[in-house]
Amino acid sequence: MNTKTNENNILNTIYSMIESENLSEEKINDILILLKSALQKNNTSLNISLIIKIYTTLTKSIPDTQKINNLLFINFHSLYIFIMLQEKNQKETIRIFLLLLENYLMNNIKHILKEQIELILFIIQEFIKKHNTLFFFQYGFLYLKLHDLVSSKKQYYHLKKELYITKELILEICPKTKEGNELKQFIITKTI
Repeated sequence: MNTKTNENNILNTIYSMIESENLSEEKINDILILLKSALQKNNTSLNISLIIKIYTTLTKSIPDTQKINNLLFINFHSLYIFIMLQEKNQKETIRIFLLLLENYLMNNIKHILKEQIELILFIIQEFIKKHNTLFFFQYGFLYLKLHDLVSSKKQYYHLKKELYITKELILEICPKTKEGNELKQFIITKTI
C-alpha cells in the first residue's frame, strides 16, 4: 500500500471516529495534532475534501476551551498554507474553508484571541491578493462578523489597520452589480 493511500485511510478513520464517537478533549487534541502534521508535510496527495469535512465536523462538536481553540487556529493556518499550495480545485476549497471559518466564528467566539482575528484578516487579504475574488460575499460576511467581534471585545484600536486594509480590499473587489453595490453600502454603513 502506498503512502498516499495510507494517509487517506488514516483520514477516513479519523472522520469515522469523529462521526461515531463522543470525543474527549484529549482525543480532539490528538486529532488536531495529527491533522496539522499531515498538512505541514505539504503532501498534495491528501484528500483536501476529506480534511475540510473533518474540520467541519470537528468544529461542530468541540469543547469551547482556550486550549482547543488555540490548537484549532494553528490548524487553520496550516490548512490555509496547504490550500495556497494546491493547484487543483483551489477555488472550491477556498470557498469551503471560508464557510468553515464563518461557522466557527458564529459558534465559538468566547475564546477567540486578537491574534486569531488577525490571522483570519490576513487569510482574507491573501486570498483576495491571489485573485480569488469570486467570493466577495463570503469575504464581506466574514469581515462583518470579525468587525462585530472586534467591537464587542473592545479591540478595534489594536486591529484598526488590519480591519481597514481588509475592508478596502473587499470594497475593491465588489462587482459593479446590484448585489456588489448593496454589499459595499452595507459594509460602509455597518463598520467604522
